[in-house]
Amino acid sequence: MRKPTADELELLHSELCSVLGDPTRIAILYELADGPRNVTSIVEALGVHQATVSRHLRILRERGLARAERDGNQVFYELAEPRVLDVLTLMREVLTDILRERGEKVRRIVAAAGRRKPGRRSA
Repeated sequence: MRKPTADELELLHSELCSVLGDPTRIAILYELADGPRNVTSIVEALGVHQATVSRHLRILRERGLARAERDGNQVFYELAEPRVLDVLTLMREVLTDILRERGEKVRRIVAAAGRRKPGRRSA
């Protein structure tokens, strides 16, 4: 695998990672996975203010992850880059594995602590 250059890393962070760093934007992407949606339906699904959804949709459009299409007096948004959902799925799988491993470590620590005699500390 070719390692990214410093310029590529900067672009990756500014164009994608920073966009995915906001839970509301991630939730909007999952809403758009179900097909084109207008702002009202996204607001209702997420329970956030219309201005907040509009602001996040603008950012998603600017970064190329969503696109807008007017239909009469309504604007519908859709995923412009569906692969982002594959990325999010992979990130969720990694997170699950990390948390599972942490949980196993905690269980081992707790079990070891239970085997020690009360009132004694290990060095």
